Amino acid sequence: MRLGLPPENLQFAGRQQELKKLSDIVNGAGKDLRKVAVLHGLGGIGKTDIVLHYAWHNHAAYSSIVWILAASTETLRRSFIQTVENLIQHLAGNSGPGQPDYAKIASVLGIHGLINTSGQLVYNAESTDQDRVVAAVSRWLAMSGNDHWLLIFDNVDDFKVIDREKHFPQSSSGTIIITSRRRGIAYWGTGSLEVNNMDQKDALDLLMKSAQLSWNQLSEAGE
Repeated sequence: MRLGLPPENLQFAGRQQELKKLSDIVNGAGKDLRKVAVLHGLGGIGKTDIVLHYAWHNHAAYSSIVWILAASTETLRRSFIQTVENLIQHLAGNSGPGQPDYAKIASVLGIHGLINTSGQLVYNAESTDQDRVVAAVSRWLAMSGNDHWLLIFDNVDDFKVIDREKHFPQSSSGTIIITSRRRGIAYWGTGSLEVNNMDQKDALDLLMKSAQLSWNQLSEAGE
């Protein structure tokens, strides 16, 4: 299941060293222990594209992938709410024949009273309802048996946006990947890597792919 995962970037090319390092972190020692990988580097350097490529090419290895936009507090909140809306529909679609029991789904997610009979979220924006909705994602990921997930926080450029006690599932399993412009956020991870400019070969590969050309075509054109 993929919740909030952006479309695959079919123009992605290169970055094999970074992908290898990321894979080493998330597949490190301790099969049942949580891994947290942090990719940091300048804005626009390609952190998001690397993680997106990893997620699409390894989605079969995870029971679910959740992509959370975290550039600001408001963006984070909206992303969590959208994730819960998608999660409700997923659980409803897998609830068996007949009308889904949305009250039961709400109870499972810890948001009793916040899902109407049509399966829509209903909450008071001036109360703590939104906090309960946000917490539903971590609650679901922390459930027994739901331990092989990938949770991605993209663009965590302000340390204050993420509250690890609140936004990270309270379990020892699963994998979290964070992208950030801030080098200091590396200490959040069980491993981290700095993303720099593409080397010349990767840059040329990307250019060729964007132009839908192969090196053989280029050689033939030069003859």
